[in-house]
Amino acid sequence: MKLKWSAVRGFTLAACLWASSAAILFSLVGVIAQHPPPTTPPQTWHYTQNYYYGIFAASLYIFIACLLLNYAASICTVHLTLQDRASVEDTSIVLRALTLATFLLGGAAIYVSIEGWSLPDALYWAVYTILTVGIGNIVPKTHLGRSLLFPYATAGITSLGLFVSSIASFSTRMGEFHLRFELQQAGINLHTAPHPHTKYEPPPKINISKARAIKSNYHRRRRWLVFIFSATAWLLLWLVSARIFKSSERSQGWTYFDALYFTFVSLTTIGYGDLYPTSIFGKSFFVFWALLAVPVMTALVGVMGQVGFRAVVYFVQRVWKMWPWGRYKSQIWSFLSKRRVDVPVGVSLLGLDANIEDEKKHPDVYDGSQHDDDLHNPSNSQHGQIKSTRHNLRLGEEIMALVGMLQGDVGNVDLYHEWVRIAPLLDKEYEQGFILSARGHYRPRVSEAICPDRVATDRNKEILLMMRLLIETLCSRMREEVQGGVNMEGEMATVCGWTI
Repeated sequence: MKLKWSAVRGFTLAACLWASSAAILFSLVGVIAQHPPPTTPPQTWHYTQNYYYGIFAASLYIFIACLLLNYAASICTVHLTLQDRASVEDTSIVLRALTLATFLLGGAAIYVSIEGWSLPDALYWAVYTILTVGIGNIVPKTHLGRSLLFPYATAGITSLGLFVSSIASFSTRMGEFHLRFELQQAGINLHTAPHPHTKYEPPPKINISKARAIKSNYHRRRRWLVFIFSATAWLLLWLVSARIFKSSERSQGWTYFDALYFTFVSLTTIGYGDLYPTSIFGKSFFVFWALLAVPVMTALVGVMGQVGFRAVVYFVQRVWKMWPWGRYKSQIWSFLSKRRVDVPVGVSLLGLDANIEDEKKHPDVYDGSQHDDDLHNPSNSQHGQIKSTRHNLRLGEEIMALVGMLQGDVGNVDLYHEWVRIAPLLDKEYEQGFILSARGHYRPRVSEAICPDRVATDRNKEILLMMRLLIETLCSRMREEVQGGVNMEGEMATVCGWTI
């Protein structure tokens, strides 16, 4: 990833090396399988834990080789810049995975000498300790082992959290790439900047409504896809793994319900410890299963929070529309206005007029009579010049306000109302998109907000996008004024020359 090699050749070579490692491991497994160790009833599957670790590792090697080959093939078909490749080839995930593996294997090796455990048992203990499952069938009993548990568990759980967060951020970046490709296919480039060494050209007009529709549909679709994938993976890890544990723990007489109970308690990191695997295969399978199951559970909990909140908002909207509360809407708004309560985004989505405060603060934008004057008297040059100057001044003030937001805490910024206020300033086409409110004033359509519900990490990008659009609009208007002034001077010179 860091060397300046050909990406296709480098990743193809790496995939071949991973596949070679898998072939070597499977060869060793096949040799041992031809001479199985003796077993005595009722024991079954009496291979060592290292034997099963070799099978799991070889399978993961093949999976990694397939991923690398797929990425090498995609480089030839999808054009990625060096910055995009640096984001996709995220070395922080590799480093954090190595750190977590070092904590698991290193801690297991240290406790082998302290507690006298075998290395596979020590690794099994380290996994359910760092993953906070806490089964408890293997615990440190020496004073030194219990003393080292404080720094070891603290550092190990921290490394696990960093690894899971890096995977989440990587997934978010991949989502941004996919969204950018969809916008580019629609002819919308929101995040491109002109090269400093090239001649400046006016940026193309951006269709905000179309961009908003694409982004909203994409985020909604991606949210549900992540939810369905996480829920399906969680069910498979729960139900299928329970069947595997039932077979491996037949010596303990586990039923399928006992295995379901154990896997659920382990997935949710409750870890009562009343049931735990004792077979060699059960312990080996638990190590790989837990390392996969706990991050999946974490992702499912995060996406369930987002989907659940939107489901509640949708349900409230449906109830609000179906229930005959129309006569009380004005009374509710009057009550909230008297109390000077800030109306949240969810309330404005239910149909209340949440733009009255903006109308009070900026009457020059929402004044319907002034807007009608401008439409019906376009020949008034002095009034048009004053209106243009006022509009440019408003653009500058909004840009300064956005700069102040970036300097402060963007977590408390309501992106919905910011887009509602800024949208009518972006293009003349929005003057036709105004709707008449109940008070006779013009205000922008509520649907013009672009993705109002964003996480904190995306708020800076959204505000920067607002600034870019405002600056482009300001430059475009000033360019038109300069061009208009030049044309007027030329016309005056022609008139004066003809008169003379």
